[in-house]
Amino acid sequence: MNYFAEVTKSNIDEYLREYSIIACRIRNSRIKSKQIAILEMIFAQFDNEILAVKNGPLGDIKGIVSFFCPKKNLFSFRERLFGIGYCYKFYLLDFEDETCKNPTDLRSINPLIWKGRKFSVDYFYTQDSKIYEEQSPHKREFKIAGSNGEVKTVFGYRGDGSELGRRSLPVEDARCMVNLSIPAKNKRILDPFAGGGGIVFTFRYIAPNGTMASIDIDPVLKPGLEFYSSAHYVMNAKDASFPPDSFDSVITEVPFSKNALNDITIALAKINASVSNDGIFVIMCEKNQRDEIFSAMSELGIYLLFNSEIDRKGTDVDMSVLCKSENFANSMSEFIGELKKIY
Repeated sequence: MNYFAEVTKSNIDEYLREYSIIACRIRNSRIKSKQIAILEMIFAQFDNEILAVKNGPLGDIKGIVSFFCPKKNLFSFRERLFGIGYCYKFYLLDFEDETCKNPTDLRSINPLIWKGRKFSVDYFYTQDSKIYEEQSPHKREFKIAGSNGEVKTVFGYRGDGSELGRRSLPVEDARCMVNLSIPAKNKRILDPFAGGGGIVFTFRYIAPNGTMASIDIDPVLKPGLEFYSSAHYVMNAKDASFPPDSFDSVITEVPFSKNALNDITIALAKINASVSNDGIFVIMCEKNQRDEIFSAMSELGIYLLFNSEIDRKGTDVDMSVLCKSENFANSMSEFIGELKKIY
């Protein structure tokens, strides 16, 4: 399947017979990450068979990406929009209403005409900003072990401030990483460097029927990670050992330290043996860790699908999606090639 659509005046009616078209607004914080925003939508809606529109309408508005969704899948598509990370507002374009009505906050300098067809636009879905704020690492509920063994409930836990103890994965990144694991299909995940639990918390939010396992070496985090996970292990991830086919996906933000690289690569190699043959790895790391992690994964026979640098308030990080299946990598190669051309 090709996950892109290139629309012309001669084929637009053919698309509009089968598909609805949704415009999506990217969050200002990730507006430079259009490629990842598109990939997240494709993977979050993988079984809904959506298509990214290469030359979509409203192209003069910054931060807008568009998708075709089969009309038969529109309800299922809408049901998943609450958990999208990089996009937060969604608009339905109506080509049957040629009055060009626009009661939304979209402001185009051009007439509402695309490939010779007039359209109107209206809100389709807007995420709940209150839920987004409550899920922030600055406000989210967490549990930690006190010095005397008691369990404390805290809000806004962000770690101990050390190089290896930062625990502040933003909501949009946590959601995006979960969606990149194709959660509609991959229900068993592991976060081997779980920290403050942003990944496992978010996976439960997006895929509540899934199974979430977490690992972290810090015993202080045990109550909170047990609270979020289906299973939690206090250990160094490089010592992990699970049966084959225990997990469908590994989703993790690794410790941002050059000194941790050896442990990270050993851990990923050990864990790889327990990931299904169609497994997905979604990894966030510091930019200067990327090449060594890629090299280690390549030696394991794991294929890099896509990676992108993200400016996270001055910290240059890299978000990568890798897979174990050569067939899946090949099936995505044409789409990924087109995706890399988008700016």
